Amino acid sequence: MINFETVLQLKSILKQIEDGELDIDLFESVVVPMETKEILLSLIQIHYTEHLFKMETIIEFMDVYEKLTDIKISSIYVSLDDEHPLNVFSRENEHFISLLDTIEQALLKYKSEGTALNISDEMKQLGHLYRHYNRKEKLYFPILERHQVYTMNRKLWEQDDDIKALYSTLKKRLLKLDEIEFRHIEKCFNELKSLFISMMQQETYLFIPLVQALFSEQDYINIDHESDAFGFAIKKGIWQTELKYVKNIESLDDSVNLRMGGGFLTVKEANLILNQLPLELTFIDKRGLFKYFNEITEAKDMMFIRTPLSIGRAVANCHPPKSLPKMMQVLRNLKERKSEKEVMWFKKGNEYIYVTYTAVFDEHDEYMGILEYVQDIQPFFELPTQVKRDVTKY
Repeated sequence: MINFETVLQLKSILKQIEDGELDIDLFESVVVPMETKEILLSLIQIHYTEHLFKMETIIEFMDVYEKLTDIKISSIYVSLDDEHPLNVFSRENEHFISLLDTIEQALLKYKSEGTALNISDEMKQLGHLYRHYNRKEKLYFPILERHQVYTMNRKLWEQDDDIKALYSTLKKRLLKLDEIEFRHIEKCFNELKSLFISMMQQETYLFIPLVQALFSEQDYINIDHESDAFGFAIKKGIWQTELKYVKNIESLDDSVNLRMGGGFLTVKEANLILNQLPLELTFIDKRGLFKYFNEITEAKDMMFIRTPLSIGRAVANCHPPKSLPKMMQVLRNLKERKSEKEVMWFKKGNEYIYVTYTAVFDEHDEYMGILEYVQDIQPFFELPTQVKRDVTKY
């Protein structure tokens, strides 16, 4: 919960810092006694919701706080283990900065000396920033939302998407190195590096400190377990922790047959059948909450990666800011029966992904939610014969 009296006090302190007129005695008497979580939530309210003060001012605020208290609020203190999720996250940022510096030096040398530009490996590694941001958006944000933190997440996700777009543009321009003016490549790279550094500052001084103030040991264990589905930008070892990941599986009742469709099934049988369907199923309930997904394969092999941490998340928070309005319109059309179903399809590597959204209504015509089902239809285009009637292994 935001303490707006604290917000007002911090805005006054930040204004002093911005104007170069900080009253250290006032800072010490007002800010130092505050709890870390209270300070962070207030700074996030000021920066992301009220759009006040640049990150440079907030960083200077943090520096003063750390000098006066000896509390390293911007350092990772929950674990010294390099394989802890937050340390991995921070090490990835250091890796990306190193790659950007290497690419920058190569571009400068190419510009001044006309030497060959050999940065394909660095660009490939830099592309792993998708993994870094996906873990943040799909694993950290859901837990922050349980603590009523929303606006920062949306703002960071918007910037993540901008960084991804700039990376994609730079990659395409480098492929046309001999066809376009070098200044276009240089401009794109400079924008990418600038935005990445800005994001790293926000992660270092606001995102990671707030995560440390709010998350439990079990939260980190869940994140560590589910991170493999999205991958990493650096080589990661095993995090040694006393607590272990425990998948929350209740023993499914296999004794009671329930009426389903044209027959009867036990809950266990129904679950096994759903996990055998050649479809990735996702269900959003009538409240707009992500309630279910089936498990036909491991998360890392899914066409649309789903993990347990997203269960219970509002559907509005599950989609990137840029695509959210379109997705919410699709859901409204289905709920209001303006359309029976909505579909889309696209190529992804060797897969041809076909996605269907349909509304679910009960026998009383009451809206129950939205079902999404995803399938790879590429195999249908590769059938060896027009007809196959014999039931044999294929």
